[in-house]
Amino acid sequence: MDRVKTIQLGSVANYSDDRVSFTKLSPDNYIGTDNLLQNKLGKTKALYTPKIGLTAGYEEGDILIGNIRPYLKKIWYATNNGGSSADVLTIKVKKDNDSKFVYYSLFRDDFFAHMMKGSKGTKMPRGDKTQVLDFLIPDFPITIQQKIASVLSLLDSQIELNNRINIELEATVRTLYNYWFVQFDFPDKNNKPYKTGGGKMTWNEELKKEIPENWEVKKISDLLPVLTGKEDANFATHNGIYPFFTCAENISLCDEFSFEGKSILLAGNGNFNIKLYEGKFNAYQRTYVLIPYNDEHYTIVYLAVKDRIKSLTNSSRGSIVKFITKGDIENITIVLPKLGSSKLFNKLNTITKKIELNSKENQKLSELRDWLLPMLMNGQIKIK
Repeated sequence: MDRVKTIQLGSVANYSDDRVSFTKLSPDNYIGTDNLLQNKLGKTKALYTPKIGLTAGYEEGDILIGNIRPYLKKIWYATNNGGSSADVLTIKVKKDNDSKFVYYSLFRDDFFAHMMKGSKGTKMPRGDKTQVLDFLIPDFPITIQQKIASVLSLLDSQIELNNRINIELEATVRTLYNYWFVQFDFPDKNNKPYKTGGGKMTWNEELKKEIPENWEVKKISDLLPVLTGKEDANFATHNGIYPFFTCAENISLCDEFSFEGKSILLAGNGNFNIKLYEGKFNAYQRTYVLIPYNDEHYTIVYLAVKDRIKSLTNSSRGSIVKFITKGDIENITIVLPKLGSSKLFNKLNTITKKIELNSKENQKLSELRDWLLPMLMNGQIKIK
């Protein structure tokens, strides 16, 4: 196999000197280190935007990279125009080069290792902007660049589609939860909304409100044990898998597993992320692991906890790093039918099962992309 020629990143790209007014920024088009996602997962909406002056600008097709703690591997290919913080590098690809190809050239782990080698600082290392541009990428003709980018983009497009579907499914399941288990307008025997249709309600002294007849108040601790992970926090963080550390997603890191089942994982500090996971896994110390005694309660517990996260966060302990206690979770209340209601539970579980399947497909697509990427870049695989 012929050795692939390489060229420095600075030969095909440079840093953007664009500027944009704060008046043109929104949570959808402002990029800071906080809303760039770890492990090359793109970006989410910003919680903050500048309120005065100009900020760094970017355009569709630019490559944005988090420059604080490069080991977190934060990178996004811009699909719109917007602005970014000073700690985000905005790379603009020169003419006669394919910007998506350059993006994938930087998507590799060895690029972030290169950034770390040139970074300065211990607690909050920052990449050296000059050294970043020294990174070597393959020097392919534009036609080859476009073909490689096309193959990898197909995989990413399917991942993005699954993510959009999951957002809609998540909204649907939360709406049903709100109608059925909060407003109590679940379908009655005549398929009419129970409370609105005049269904019988009884006063509950604990909640100080009426609940449906033959329903009862349960605490999360009645439905499952609230467990905590065992893995070292530093190990999880420096391997870029904070806050959950599910070994099934990083199988090479684990020889044995502490947990198995249909689980709800909640990060007990920081951003209080919550996710569903089914299978064998290990968890970081500050991750709470919730595995219901009854699989029927899988989704309802997840939704009840997620519904309370905002209020729990507002009352969480800690002056610098906020955290939720085990007792906070155990004492979350949920109103359930005494005799069970399989139809309601099964409907919610069916939707979350689809979310899980899409997520697992995305994991496999990501693994395929990451397996193909280095071989396409070093010429082991050639596209005709």
